[in-house]
Amino acid sequence: MLLANQIKFARRTGRIMSLALFFLWGAFFVEHLTWFFVEINNNPPIQIWLAQVSHLFLLIGYLISVKWERLGSVFIVVNAVLFFGFAAGVNAIPFIIVSVFPVLIYAFCWKKEQRVMKMV
Repeated sequence: MLLANQIKFARRTGRIMSLALFFLWGAFFVEHLTWFFVEINNNPPIQIWLAQVSHLFLLIGYLISVKWERLGSVFIVVNAVLFFGFAAGVNAIPFIIVSVFPVLIYAFCWKKEQRVMKMV
């Protein structure tokens, strides 16, 4: 029973963190789009637009993970690596770690659930 409560708590924590990161990185997404249209006159290079698409898919991954953890986790990991690998420079690794933290929590839950299934 204690393990089931730990999994439930961890899963809720992962979902809350996914939503918090959605709003954090979403604010940057909106700010970048605003900057593109105001500062560089609607004409950024194609690689910037591709990075923005990856950023958008990262945000979508956070929302998907609230309902479907595994599918959302794939979106989060792939697009965090793509986006921050391109946009964050020397800070890419810390940004990627922070961005995939909900996935790490979900993975903890999946591992604990396997342990519970072996005990049954």
